[in-house]
Amino acid sequence: MKRTRFTRFGACLLALLLLSALSLCACEEEAAGGAPSGDSSLPAGNSDAVSTDSTNVAPEIVDLGGREINIFSWDFGSQSIQGYTGEVIYSEEDDSSQVDVAKKAVIDHVETDYNCKISGVLDNSINLITTVANMVSSSTFDYDVVFISAVSMAAMVEQQTLTDLNTVSTLHFENSWWDQNAVEQLSIDHRLFFINGDINTYDDLGTFVVMFNKSLKERLGIEEDFYQTVRDGNWTLDHFMEICKGITKDVTGDGTIDEHDQWALGTETYNVFVQVLGGGLRVTDKDDDDLPYLTIENSPQQLYNALDKIITFYNSDDVMVANGGKYPQYPNPWEETVNKAFLEQRELFYMGGLFNLVGFRDMEDAIGVLPIPKTFADQSSYYHTVSTGNTSYLAIPRNLPNVEEVGTVLEALSMWSQQLVTPAFYDKQLKYRDVRDNESGEMLDLIFSTRSFDVCPAYDWGGITTAFTTLDSNYASRFEGLLEKTHMEIEDTIDAVQNYGSGA
Repeated sequence: MKRTRFTRFGACLLALLLLSALSLCACEEEAAGGAPSGDSSLPAGNSDAVSTDSTNVAPEIVDLGGREINIFSWDFGSQSIQGYTGEVIYSEEDDSSQVDVAKKAVIDHVETDYNCKISGVLDNSINLITTVANMVSSSTFDYDVVFISAVSMAAMVEQQTLTDLNTVSTLHFENSWWDQNAVEQLSIDHRLFFINGDINTYDDLGTFVVMFNKSLKERLGIEEDFYQTVRDGNWTLDHFMEICKGITKDVTGDGTIDEHDQWALGTETYNVFVQVLGGGLRVTDKDDDDLPYLTIENSPQQLYNALDKIITFYNSDDVMVANGGKYPQYPNPWEETVNKAFLEQRELFYMGGLFNLVGFRDMEDAIGVLPIPKTFADQSSYYHTVSTGNTSYLAIPRNLPNVEEVGTVLEALSMWSQQLVTPAFYDKQLKYRDVRDNESGEMLDLIFSTRSFDVCPAYDWGGITTAFTTLDSNYASRFEGLLEKTHMEIEDTIDAVQNYGSGA
């Protein structure tokens, strides 16, 4: 278990960051929550004044009598994911990043203003679902707030061990520091159990994109300006597939095409699903009562047309699919196939979560970021989704004592994170440290503004996500075989939500 608590940063460095971050917030649009504007500010007190959007409700400053707020943040780390130190909590290393400096500044503000203590752990060695269930049943709360993936959150909802965040009067989800698409789309029966916003950074990293090797593109003699193609609305699946033709080739000279050669695209089976959602298609939608229902039955031909095109593409010689079954010799086929090929500058496109971008940071070749191509040429927008297993969301365990105090602290942390952490993470790290070009920064703005949160992948009702990620043409029969089970599990979840409180 990794504890990430306070490091003593140099006072000059911290002051410099605060001055630059607050200056940035006063004049530059925030990437993930809108531009701060208007004359609203924090109430007078120990806190520095910070501007907020005129429609925001700044949390009231109250004395919490030294209460300790304990945070659990799941450690999503792997060989490809480096530098993540948790949500809210930060690294104790002396060479901490600007993001960690900003997180410390946020905690310092909130601890001072509210007379509280904020600490936490970054860990992936425990079963958090069981841990939260035990906390709720025993009324012994080791953690006041938890950050983990949507899949784990969904399991806890069905076990009735999370707080309906809409019942916490000190949380105001109309505020710009909460992701408004998530607020609208993740609720069931007007109850909201997990959420994300400026308080998170790993929700951004779990967003799926297309990365490309700019230097390899030049070496291949491709003159097209991909960024302009996106701006013109012509970054479509058909066009993307056309670009990929003829790039994959035997560069080792052994007469075969394998993971050691040059590839047009490196991807994984989950990205079939990502590209279907890139067509604006949804597995579920919600009715006027905010209850989910299956939509794939409403327009099956459109869905099947998309699947037929994508699966045919993934089975072509242009595409290396890490977990498509061709590389059983590797315990981690991602690292040894598509990731390695991209790192070694012999893969033009790579499709995956932005968390992989950190692992590609030290490449000699320049990297660019692009949206997921439009599945259908007549789409009016691009569409993006986030990983169900590699994206962090926030939740509060059920029956937590004095939960309104925790809500107040979360609002304050979120507000200050919008002002300090988001610029450090998004504008400084993602835009200029990781992608290092203005055009990719522009693409990131577009990508994050077109994210959607379909609840079905999180709950995986009926195991229906698997029907998208199997690389054969029998998808129609797969869906038909899962429909009854999927409907039943959706109804079970709705029943659990509507009867929340009568269970665990």
